[in-house]
Amino acid sequence: MKVWSVRIAIFLSVFLAVGCGPYSFSASGKLAFKSINVVSFENQTIEYELTDRLYDAVIETFIQDNTVQVLDATSAEAVMTGNLTSYRRDPYNYDAQDAVSQYAVKVTFHVKVVKAASEDVIWEEDFYAEGIYDANSESETEEGQQRVIDKITADILDKTTKSW
Repeated sequence: MKVWSVRIAIFLSVFLAVGCGPYSFSASGKLAFKSINVVSFENQTIEYELTDRLYDAVIETFIQDNTVQVLDATSAEAVMTGNLTSYRRDPYNYDAQDAVSQYAVKVTFHVKVVKAASEDVIWEEDFYAEGIYDANSESETEEGQQRVIDKITADILDKTTKSW
């Protein structure tokens, strides 16, 4: 009886050490590039200032993250282009008197990253984000659009630097 318990203990110890050791929740894999050039974003909507703010935020996010260097077009390994394809502001919530209490800024933004030398597509995706803001105490441009910008820039950074 004692021999079986020793064997089981050894088996469990080895199984746990081998089975659980190398697993990690962090992103893995090697980046396809280490530097990127971000081209001024295009706009198919009437919200022209949003693309400028989004462009600045994407560059700032890459600089702060420091995983990928932002370089000029002649030095970068990859090139990012973007296009604001839709922009809407819709009522999101109503109060007891049926007045709008919250609005949602809804944005779709198309992003494409290509290799600088060959123009082969590395990745391409449409990002959707909503920025909900209080109709009585917040503004569409300051809070609503900023929440959209924060969400889209985080999604772009994750798509560019993480390979899950």
